[in-house]
Amino acid sequence: MDVTLEPEIPAAGRRLVLFLPGHDPTDMEYHHGRFANQATRFSKLWSFHVAVSARHDDEQQHLARWNVECSGPNWREEVDYWILRWDDIVVALDERPDPVRLWGGFGGLFDFWAGGATSRYVEASIQYVGFFLFPFVLVGLFAAGGLLAGWFADHLLAEIVPSPVAWLIGIVAAIAVFFGLFRQPGRYWRLHQALDDWDLARNYLHDRTPELNARLDQFADELVEAVRSKRYDEVLLVGHSLGATLMLGVLDRALDREPTLAEGPARLALLTCGATIPKFALHAKGDTVRRQARRVADTPGLTWVEFQSRHDVINFFEYHPVTLRDVAFDVDTDGAPMLRDANIKLMLSEEKYARIRLNALRLHYQFLLANERKAPYDYFMFALGPLAFADITSRPEGPIGRFAPDGSLIT
Repeated sequence: MDVTLEPEIPAAGRRLVLFLPGHDPTDMEYHHGRFANQATRFSKLWSFHVAVSARHDDEQQHLARWNVECSGPNWREEVDYWILRWDDIVVALDERPDPVRLWGGFGGLFDFWAGGATSRYVEASIQYVGFFLFPFVLVGLFAAGGLLAGWFADHLLAEIVPSPVAWLIGIVAAIAVFFGLFRQPGRYWRLHQALDDWDLARNYLHDRTPELNARLDQFADELVEAVRSKRYDEVLLVGHSLGATLMLGVLDRALDREPTLAEGPARLALLTCGATIPKFALHAKGDTVRRQARRVADTPGLTWVEFQSRHDVINFFEYHPVTLRDVAFDVDTDGAPMLRDANIKLMLSEEKYARIRLNALRLHYQFLLANERKAPYDYFMFALGPLAFADITSRPEGPIGRFAPDGSLIT
């Protein structure tokens, strides 16, 4: 009698991904929907099977949570994906009146200038200098538009009404046009978000963010509990943009609670991408961030890799976030983190890159989106794939050459 044997189901690996976003007021439902959509694109690119669950949180928690099952013919990976939420703090900043936003945002910008960070940005990343100057340029243009409107109103009314009245109307028109432009297109161009970010950055640097600090304490507790649970083969921490700096704060707190956190049995890894750690570390008062970066870099058992892109004006390209000096990719002589090149041109089709190449924030967020082409940097491969983060980032090619056309892992 013939016996048909069912194919053996490979044992599943289990990973926890803790993602800490940057200064982004996006709600969690959008995050989940975008993640599911991008995971589908990832699965088609690599011939994997990916199933994303519904959200498991109730919107009231500081974690947004869902599960993912990802598999190929000879492997399976189960992933718990958590977003460490602080979007409510960002939204509270976003809801402030525009005059308050202007005062706080430019206060932050001038604080970083006075702290010597701006001159150091020139040496570290000339692209980032452009990002620093972006609010000055836009507000200057809007102010010029307001002044032109005020002059025109005054000139038009000068022969109709008394001069003081025309002058007063001109001032009102100038202010109204300035704040009208500040509202739109200022909001569309993310000027509000940029000013709020600089305001928050100044306060975080000077330890004047008690609500955010309390949230980082909660995140540290969650991390320690997850590692102690022994449920995971790997715990991957992801910090994007400002979230990379905040993740250093989370790890610093977690190591205070559990000094041997990274020594097993779960592998502990840190991915920083589109990161702005030098934004703080280059400030004269950036001692805390510099200390946290050094501590994380020196933690035994922790794999820290930072991916940087020439096409992202918000990150510091070929610049080491701990030693604060220029460094070549793929060379570990400066110690952790290992720097890798996230070449966005390799991730996208030529047509897609041509459409978004002038959209700075869209390029900045590509670190968290699915690729259109197989490339050394692939966020969803790090998060959902079967290879340990230390393994897949151990060579510049990343996942290239590690999988067969049918999605099998080449062993």
